[in-house]
Order: sequence, then structure tokens, then C-alpha cells
Amino acid sequence: MPRLDVGPDLRLLVRVVRHPEHLRTISAEQFSSLIDLSQSARLLGWLLDQADVHRGPDPGWLSDRLITARARAREYERALRWEIDRLDRAFLGTGVPWVLLKGAAYVACALPPGRGRRVADIDVLVPEEHLATAETALRHHGWQDSALDAYTSRYYREWMHELPPMIHRERHSVVDLHHAILPRTSRLHPPTSRLLERSILTDGDVRVLCPAHMVLHAAAHLFHDGEIAGAIRDLLDLDALLRGFGSRSEFWPDLVREAEALELTRPAYYALRYADRLLGTPIPMEAHSAMDRWKPLAPVARLMDALVERTLLASGVSSAAAFALYVRSHWLRMPPLLLARHLLRRALRRR
Repeated sequence: MPRLDVGPDLRLLVRVVRHPEHLRTISAEQFSSLIDLSQSARLLGWLLDQADVHRGPDPGWLSDRLITARARAREYERALRWEIDRLDRAFLGTGVPWVLLKGAAYVACALPPGRGRRVADIDVLVPEEHLATAETALRHHGWQDSALDAYTSRYYREWMHELPPMIHRERHSVVDLHHAILPRTSRLHPPTSRLLERSILTDGDVRVLCPAHMVLHAAAHLFHDGEIAGAIRDLLDLDALLRGFGSRSEFWPDLVREAEALELTRPAYYALRYADRLLGTPIPMEAHSAMDRWKPLAPVARLMDALVERTLLASGVSSAAAFALYVRSHWLRMPPLLLARHLLRRALRRR
């Protein structure tokens, strides 16, 4: 089911996400509440970065809370770096080319969205022909298959873009082993070979997607087959990536070129549009010109504006809009007959 209720009352967090300068005006008690809200939304690292810029001196009790929060954020990042190191060791000598995705990649190359990052799982991309070798290597280093029923395991292995999650028997870290960035049954099929060929080596000797592909993957994850309801962090990731990479002269032409080469123009359109509209992300004219080519029909664009703006930064429950976007993501993920069978089976299992 879609994430219709994304946590406690998020109005204060939504206001600060839209306008971080409001941190200067809120009370110590409100900021303390904001620490809890950002923790539940997995935005603690982002909030602490903004507080360094926008908060003045705070009372002693709040300073103590901030010390604890900063220690927690450092521990999230340290633990993730350790898991990346363990993955590097697991794949050493196997001949498997592997690339970190999303949050782990942001941490590996010290990007702003990686600061204080807390992740539910670590996403790794490998060529499909190396899946079996990669899976075996992870098993040898302590990651085990999830306890899934036969249908769910088949769902992952035959239709999705990843294997079932693997959980470490001691550290309980979760690895999602991908062979693509969108499901096999998706209407879009960006070639994994192009992503791997253009991947780049970090200072820590692990590979991540190139800047254009990193943004396009984040866009596809949020606006093609992912859940939009309450995905505040995903939008902020896009904003931070676009602001950080956007200062490089080669980035925007490459983003436009790769969006078209990977058939990800529509997710890219939505990512740029809503980053601009909701967070004021600077988008240059050359990207706006490309967006004019990529945009959907006017009725679809108006409907998406209404749904996304009611859902993406929702401060509470927005059932109708969130459910509509949930259905849309599944419609894009699977052909109609397979989708109907899948949703019927899930409904029967819930009953």
C-alpha cells in the first residue's frame, strides 16, 4: 500500500524544507520538535547542515540535544561507510563490476546528501550476467536471502530489477542487488551497460554513477516507479545534486543528452519541474528548452501538478492524491494483465 501517512504532523518540517531560513525564527522548543521530525523522515543530516547556517545560539538543553543528534548522524554515516568497505571486500577478486547507487553512493563520494545519511538498504548495480557470482560472493561474506514466499521470490527474480533483499546475519545490514535501475516489466528500459560504462571511481576506490546518471536515477526512482507520498528526502536529494553538479559547465548538456539516450526524459522532466517549483532549484535555460520537448500533454501536466504538489510535501494524510500516484507508479511498472494479477494476489493475501 502507498505510504499515505508519512509520520507525525510534518507541517513544521515541510515549511523548513521549503524555506530553510525559517530556522532563524522558530523557537527552541519548535526546533527540538523538528529534530524528532527530521529523524523520522531520515533528514537529520540535512537539518543539521541547515542549522549550522541558519540557527544562532541555543539554550543549553537544546545544545545538548544537538550534540547528541550530530553524534547520531556521524554514526549513521560511519556505519554506512563500514558496510561499503565490507562490500568492497566481498567483491574483491570475483571479477564482478559493481556500482553503488543512491544513498551509499552519496556517502562514498562525499556529496551533500550523504552527510549523516541513514539508509534502509544499500543498493548495488551489477551486470545481469554477473548476478549469480555477486549473489554467491555476498552469501560467502554473511549476507543471507530474505525469508520470502515462493510468489514474492519469483516476483523479484522474474519481473523486478533486483534480487530479493539480502540481510547480513550479524550486522543486519540489507543489500539490494540490482541488475537494472527499473523493473524488467517497466515501460522504460535504460540500458545498464551505459550506466556501468560511464560510472566513475571515487577516492575510496568504489564506483558510482556519473553525475548525469546519478540525477536521472534519482528522478526515475521518484517519478517513475517509486512512491511519491512523503518522499521529502528524495526531492531534497535531487535539489542538492542539481545545485552541486550544476556548477560544472559540462553537467547540463550531459544531463539532457543522457536523459534522451536512456529514455528517461519524462522522469527527468518531472524531477526538474518539481525541484524548481517546490524548492527553487536553479534550472538553466538549456534545460528548460529540453523540458519543453519532454513535457506531457497539457491535461496530464495539470493533473500531475495537482497530485504531486498535494502529495510530495504533504504535511499529513492525502489519501486520494497519494493513492492515485501509487496506482500510476504500478501502471508504469507492469503491463496491465500482469499488474491486475499482482494486485489481486496482494489483495487476497491481505484478506
